[in-house]
Amino acid sequence: MSNYYPDEVIEEVRLSNDIVDVVGEYVKLQKKGKVYFGLCPFHNEKTPSFNVVPSGQYFNCFGCGRAGNVFQFIQLAENLDFVEAVKLLADRAHITLPEGNSANDGRLKLKQQLIEINVEAARYFRSILFNNTNTEGIQYLKRRGINETTIKKFGLGFSTDEWDSLYKYLIEKGFDHEAIKLSGLVIQNKKGGFYDRFRGRIMFPIFDIRGNVIGFGGRITGQGEPKYMNSPETLVYDKGRNLYALNYAKNSGEKRLILVEGYMDVISLHQYGITNVVASLGTAMTENQGKLLKKYADEIIIAYDADTAGQSATLRSMDILDDMGCNVKVLKIPDAKDPDEFIRKSGPEEFRKLINKSVTLLEYKIKLIESRISIETTEGQVRFLNEIADLLAKVSNSIEREMYARKFAREYNISEQSIFSEILKRIKPSKKVERRIAVKREDLKSVTARENERKKGSNIHNERLLLCLLCTDNSLYRIIKSKIKPEDFTDENNRKVAKFIFEKLENEKGIVPAELFNILDQSVSGEYSRILMEECNCEDNTKAVMDIINKMELYNLDNRLEEILNELNNRDGKEGNVEKLKHELQSIIARKKKLRFHS
Repeated sequence: MSNYYPDEVIEEVRLSNDIVDVVGEYVKLQKKGKVYFGLCPFHNEKTPSFNVVPSGQYFNCFGCGRAGNVFQFIQLAENLDFVEAVKLLADRAHITLPEGNSANDGRLKLKQQLIEINVEAARYFRSILFNNTNTEGIQYLKRRGINETTIKKFGLGFSTDEWDSLYKYLIEKGFDHEAIKLSGLVIQNKKGGFYDRFRGRIMFPIFDIRGNVIGFGGRITGQGEPKYMNSPETLVYDKGRNLYALNYAKNSGEKRLILVEGYMDVISLHQYGITNVVASLGTAMTENQGKLLKKYADEIIIAYDADTAGQSATLRSMDILDDMGCNVKVLKIPDAKDPDEFIRKSGPEEFRKLINKSVTLLEYKIKLIESRISIETTEGQVRFLNEIADLLAKVSNSIEREMYARKFAREYNISEQSIFSEILKRIKPSKKVERRIAVKREDLKSVTARENERKKGSNIHNERLLLCLLCTDNSLYRIIKSKIKPEDFTDENNRKVAKFIFEKLENEKGIVPAELFNILDQSVSGEYSRILMEECNCEDNTKAVMDIINKMELYNLDNRLEEILNELNNRDGKEGNVEKLKHELQSIIARKKKLRFHS
């Protein structure tokens, strides 16, 4: 559990936020018996495998394995660290958290202050946009076909040509110079004064997934450079970890997301009813942005501008997303340079037709090769065939590779034999051959190793089951504490959990399953959750616990027995030592017989 806030404060926050209520704000839940089910918000699924257990105050997804209490849910849903999740839930429950001594306390305060500055700046820009004495911004948006409802939805605004009007406004609102500077909204000059970063521009507030204003983009309304300007990265704004309008697109109900280049593309499409659209904030696609896209969509459609720069950006983004295992397609826009222009000319239905005609990564790359290589000549055909073979050889799925090879052979009038022959030349069979050789050479040692791993896994599971039972029935501690100690647990994570539980129960504080997830690593929380749900409904908890303790002791005895046999086989010790080992061996054998007799 985090030592940033006292344990009792964290527990107060947890108890004040019922997990069914919190999860219900993100997931449509349906009660079945004593458990609530819904579609997992952390991976895409058609059949609900995500469930919430109100009695234990934890959630679990059998599909992706994620699990935890209300803190872990908020961490995952809102991309927060533990302390930030505690703060969010404390605010939700109107709990005032104590001031911390950590340096993180100042960091959290500054983050909150920067968001407040951004919100106030957005209000200021919006007031200027709707100010009758300054119509430049409104006229620009009208020319672009953006109506007032959309302007308000996206919080659009306008910055004046004055050098420091925003800076003066924020000072009047009580914000200090340093915080305003750290927001990135102003720039310090050589004399120590400040001037506004954005001047004479349409202002686009950038929201994070929770709807907080974290930065801005600004576009000039006339001629000049740069056309677009963005906030610099700050404590609250990381371009590579956010996507413009994802706070809206994630609620579109669509299973796919459309990725465009510009703010205006997003806004136009949203205005025409296509709301599953995001933009990448003027930066090259990053892996973190890819994770966000994959989290909220089964399919990602890239609809970048049709110019050369747009094609290059499309390829880079597609490769990044494809490497991450995303299902990626490309939307090709005819006779227009961007989605905004197309939808204003042709309407939403025509744009939806383009969505349905989106091509796969391979098809897009083949079309690009075709556009730069003439296949009218023999030389061009050979070069074209070679480049197709290069691409298909990189396709790991053999069925997919074969289907595309046949498809392209038909389309470009090339014999299937020729394509397959060239592909096979480029595929290295060494890994497959090595695996077959490894299987043939498998010996007794590897079989034994696998059996040892199986026993180890079974013991780790038994340890977890014991700890889960102890959390559901604290009275079992009276039986357990005289027979087993935290150091007897073989798995490191289990030892940590056992120490935490034993200390709480020894001090008569009690423990409930939900508290476990504050100290569990994410890698094991799913397994603990599954055990709590499926294996802790024993007819006789005492008998179940005693059986587990016996199995744990047998496992430890087996390990020690193996160590002794290895030492005796090596014969490196003195005779006296050998006799001592033999005596211990006899004791272990006798103890194992006794345990098996009582089990």
